[in-house]
Amino acid sequence: MKNQKNNNVLLLCGHGSRSKLHSINLKKIKKKIEERINIKVLISFLEVNKPSLEDCLLKYSKKYDKIFIFPFLIFEGNHFKNDFKRLIQKYNESGNVVLIEKLSLLNEILPETVKILKKKLKTEKNTILVTSSSYSQDKFVLLNLQKYTKILSKELNVHKSFFHYVGNETKLIEKLKLIKNEKLSILLHPIFLFQGFLYSKNKKYFHDSFFKKVTVSPSLMNENRIFNLVIKKLLTKIPSTH
Repeated sequence: MKNQKNNNVLLLCGHGSRSKLHSINLKKIKKKIEERINIKVLISFLEVNKPSLEDCLLKYSKKYDKIFIFPFLIFEGNHFKNDFKRLIQKYNESGNVVLIEKLSLLNEILPETVKILKKKLKTEKNTILVTSSSYSQDKFVLLNLQKYTKILSKELNVHKSFFHYVGNETKLIEKLKLIKNEKLSILLHPIFLFQGFLYSKNKKYFHDSFFKKVTVSPSLMNENRIFNLVIKKLLTKIPSTH
């Protein structure tokens, strides 16, 4: 018997991580979204964790009238440009797979992180802003990270700022240790949506090196301001009746 399509579904797609916290946090966000939006919600991952995005598309592309996909990705790196969009194109023969645009780092996330981080500043004069993200070979990612850090430091009125990829902390930490300032305060801002392996690794590097001198911002989806951005985008793109 031919499969019958059954209404619509929202498929959340995380990057995936070796840390169990990543999938746990995505499941928590799934529950919070279900409380706000009248649609069935499922989760998937690009790598490491299961179910994979491809497995979900293979399983559900002919089951639902529409599959709305929301990517929990920040940068438009190779994963997004190649893997993600390739899979959607592959399983969208009937045109029922709808990609909802991811959050924009500069246009949507940045204005909210300015408000969030202002509350975490101890003293602007003695604070150094340090941002980090996962490594990417895509030069566009590095340029975005650089631009984000520059604008954020200006808005926070912080005079010194640095950015780096997680895994490249050593040289930056050596440079920061050469700064002679007893009142030095480091505001570490890992740009990750969820607290996964890389977030935790980055946080540990700086805590081990600077102890009480470093303040670490939570992963973005732990902030209500960022979560509300997701809800606003989903409500705009998903029809109110299902």
